[in-house]
Parts: sequence; structure tokens; C-alpha cells
Amino acid sequence: MRLNNELIVLDLEATSNQEEAGERPLIQTNNFIIEIGAAFLDRDMKLVDTFQRLVRSEEPITPFITEITSITPEMCAGQPLWNEIAAEFEAWIARHCDNIKRVRLSAWGNYFDMPLLRRAYARYDRPFPFSGTCFDAKTWAMLWMALSGRRTDKLGVETVASAMGIQPEGRYHRALTDAVTEAKILQRVFADLEGGFFAPGPPGKPRPHFRIEKVS
Repeated sequence: MRLNNELIVLDLEATSNQEEAGERPLIQTNNFIIEIGAAFLDRDMKLVDTFQRLVRSEEPITPFITEITSITPEMCAGQPLWNEIAAEFEAWIARHCDNIKRVRLSAWGNYFDMPLLRRAYARYDRPFPFSGTCFDAKTWAMLWMALSGRRTDKLGVETVASAMGIQPEGRYHRALTDAVTEAKILQRVFADLEGGFFAPGPPGKPRPHFRIEKVS
């Protein structure tokens, strides 16, 4: 199987704008990125490289966020702000592709990571260098869970990875661990779809779809 675009599977950790240090916030505003993790998949869905950086935020990292992510204020205090990390991130992508605009971003539920990423670029008046098209890994995971007869109402990265037998290469809720796990989930989804639902055909040509039915 081959895609027309490379994929950057992206995961972000962020502040929560919590007012009381010992309480869970009623609304997580997710104002500032504190960590970025990414996995670069080529057009054959092979993992080419990874990227991870901690980011100095402009609001406190509270105990609530530290409990979830293990990221402490001290870990981020000496790190660059997002504007500098963004330049490094773009340079990393550019080393692996011909045109950064053609690369497709992918996240686990685009409602969190993509708006946060765009706000981070806008905050520093930095042009957003990516296409507006984003590949929702969570939607593909739901498809796999449904087709394999599993529950589709619990779709955390950890739950889906466990169903697929994927072991994390670190601690969940750290950006690189989540990004790489999500990339492996996408690899599994596409491998299973290609291997079980379409008949082989000439390279570069559409393949006929088939359905297996149980005979009573």
C-alpha cells in the first residue's frame, strides 16, 4: 500500500490553566504546548524518524498536568519557547520530504492537537506551514475496532493499542510515546484493511473490493 503524501503523526502535551493547584480544572483551556512528539511515516507507512522536544510555557505547569504527564515545571523551565521549537520541527520535517506543504498531519482526535498547534503558531505570528488537511488517527482506530467486533466507545490510545497487541515504548501521556504508538496503530489499520478487504491488482490501479460472508 502506498499513500500520495507522507504523514506526521503528532502528539502535544499542554498546560491546563488550573487555578487551584490541588483540583482538577472544570475546563482545560490547553493554552500552551509543553511537549511535542512526532513520528514521520513515509508514503509506504514506514516509520522513518521521530521528533521530541519539551517547550517552555508562558503559564504554570500545575500539579494536575504533572500527575498526568510526569512533566514538571523544572523540566520545561530552561527550554526554548514554541517559536524556536517550531522552526526546529519544520527543519526536521523538511529533511525527510520534498515539500512540507504536501505532508499530512495526523493526530488522535483533531479537536485537541490541531487547534492547539494553530494557536501556538498564531501566538508568535508565525505562518502555519502545513496543509489544512489533517488525518484523524482516532477515526481510523474506531473503524478497526468496529470491523474487528470490539467496542467503539472507549477509544483511548492505550485501549486501542492493547487491543492490537502494541506495547508502548515509554510512558503514556508523554508526547513521543503517544505519537509513536498512534503511528503503529495506523500501520496496523492499513495493513489489515489492505490484507483482508481488497483483492490484489496491478500496482497503482484501484483494487476490487470483496466481502466474506458466513454460510449457514
